[in-house]
Amino acid sequence: MKYDVAIIGAGPAGSIAAEKLSSSGIKTLIIDPCDKKKTCAGVLTVQYARKYAVNEIYMEHELKGVKLSFKGIKGVISYRKAIEYSINRDSFNAYNLASAVNNGSELKKEPVLSVTERESCVKIHTKKDIVLADYTIIASGVSELSRLYGGTNKYAYCTQQEKYQKPDDFFEMDLFPGGYSWIVPKKENIVAGTSSLKAYPDIPGERGLIPINGPVNKTFSNRTLLVGDAAGFVSPFEGEGIYYARRSGEIAAEVLSGVISGCNTISEYEKHWKTEFDFMTLAKISRLLSNNIILEAFIREVRDDERFNKVVEDILTKKSEKNKIRHVVSLIKNLI
Repeated sequence: MKYDVAIIGAGPAGSIAAEKLSSSGIKTLIIDPCDKKKTCAGVLTVQYARKYAVNEIYMEHELKGVKLSFKGIKGVISYRKAIEYSINRDSFNAYNLASAVNNGSELKKEPVLSVTERESCVKIHTKKDIVLADYTIIASGVSELSRLYGGTNKYAYCTQQEKYQKPDDFFEMDLFPGGYSWIVPKKENIVAGTSSLKAYPDIPGERGLIPINGPVNKTFSNRTLLVGDAAGFVSPFEGEGIYYARRSGEIAAEVLSGVISGCNTISEYEKHWKTEFDFMTLAKISRLLSNNIILEAFIREVRDDERFNKVVEDILTKKSEKNKIRHVVSLIKNLI
């Protein structure tokens, strides 16, 4: 059987793309063994909550802001008119996948061994089968498979674990040279994690990889699109990955719908997300804050200067336009 679109990966990027495509009558297949737990802090940022509904099925805790620290210096950014949410990531993934299947997508619970793009179709080898599709979306996160087909190969090693202590109302990040650690309040406990650029931290817990250098150079080929973490759509400065995963899945579905109907070309995908996602400016901020002197000054300003604190809040809660986000680059450069 041949499908219009085969999607490799059942996370938010893949499931949302599948839901949009199958809702439009496009024959869609999701391929994922569905046997791995996603290592993720599990935060739906203000940007996500403002654009999309948040369901109580997977919601765990309302978050009222961010606590930042570096070398013992602490700054608190309290959101004045916004709320983020911590979620149960397994329940979140299951909810999105069920929505895709309920809207007509088929699901094959098998690992993908290889993807071969031909002139007339895409040939996908799973452990038990061969699948043919006109187009494919690779939404398999940071993986060996996604790297083979142009996916991100720049990432941090992360380990996290549940700790049974009373949750706070703030997402916490402790920054240090070459990485950071985090605490996310859940319903009755917390999830604590840490990252490293060199290897997995030597602590017990679940392990995973997070993209760190922004989008890959090219996110499309003649019949394939990269979305979500596979494409490098993560912003460390914002602590944002799930929104970009979902939105890139939506954009991929919109573009492929147009390609199948003869209204546009597959290259429109890259043009679209580059217009919408301002990764270039966010990358500049991340590079500046990789300098320990600037980072220390940044945390001090967040702590001591109410006006600066509000500018950072506006960026994190997406109240600011792109030109204001770019303005903060100048503010950070002037900190020293």
